[in-house]
Amino acid sequence: MQRPESQHLDDLIQKLGKIIPPSLKSTQKEFEKTARAGLEGIMQKLDLVSREEYDVQTTLLSRCQEKISALEKKISALEKKLKKS
Repeated sequence: MQRPESQHLDDLIQKLGKIIPPSLKSTQKEFEKTARAGLEGIMQKLDLVSREEYDVQTTLLSRCQEKISALEKKISALEKKLKKS
């Protein structure tokens, strides 16, 4: 099974292949191969993450923010306790 990113890349390459003028259709396969290699190289250099990894990191960040908020409240309560003493 193809990864979603690969499917999107295939779709983009096919769309680009369709805009090739009829006089150059004989080079379409070569164009698709070259375009794929070029786009894959660009995507690797961009250091992109998958949607799944993004969602995992977003969930993790949300949990961390909740914990920080809870800890800030505890610290505030402890500081108030110390001031009363």
